Amino acid sequence: MEALAATRAVELAAEIGLDRVIFEGDSSIVIRGLTDQVPSFAPFGFLIKEAIDLANQLTNVKFQHVGQEGNSVAHNLVRHARHVTGFSILMEDVPSFCFEMYQADLPSA
Repeated sequence: MEALAATRAVELAAEIGLDRVIFEGDSSIVIRGLTDQVPSFAPFGFLIKEAIDLANQLTNVKFQHVGQEGNSVAHNLVRHARHVTGFSILMEDVPSFCFEMYQADLPSA
């Protein structure tokens, strides 16, 4: 699922015209596959290749691993998305249900 999510995220970034993107994920295997850019023989290797091919079309892309404790905002968005029907993109505003976690995730000044 992590490989599929990564592929869809890169695809969405390209579709909406983003060209400088940092993708974070908590699966070290998937992130390593995306950053090493070597052929993956894992069952999801075709998804890794697709994500890399799409990412190579963007100007500046970085894939980085974050532990589960570092993705509380994403975790809450996924829990919320289970109850959403249709297609929804959040681009400028932070939803109220994860605003507190978003603020905690910001770097300290």
